Amino acid sequence: MSAPALAHHAHHASRHSWRHAEASQGKGFTVNTSFYGGGPRRYEPNSHTANGEIFNMWDLTAAHRTLPMGTRLRLTYAGRSVVVRINDRGPAAWTGRSLDVSRGAAVQLGLIERGTGQVHVEVLGKS
Repeated sequence: MSAPALAHHAHHASRHSWRHAEASQGKGFTVNTSFYGGGPRRYEPNSHTANGEIFNMWDLTAAHRTLPMGTRLRLTYAGRSVVVRINDRGPAAWTGRSLDVSRGAAVQLGLIERGTGQVHVEVLGKS
């Protein structure tokens, strides 16, 4: 699936979390983002992500409710960027967030201290 098609899918499949129709390759939008991994109760050793991979909190990965597994996103926050791959589902709709990133991605973005932030997203396509 092309990057514009992925963006179209993301926009129409989850209008409450992806509000920007301009999510095609080379264009971006901003979403409320958090990170996960490393907590005492979630993701015990050898736990699996939604696509069946063993979760590694240091991998550059992310969870989204509707984007296809394997979709690559360039994320930018506070002047720092990282490319992540969708390999899990979430965050829960009630959180008000649209994207969860791994601890490794959050460290590279500088998102660890605040825990959440408005992250600029660019859909790059599938890996």
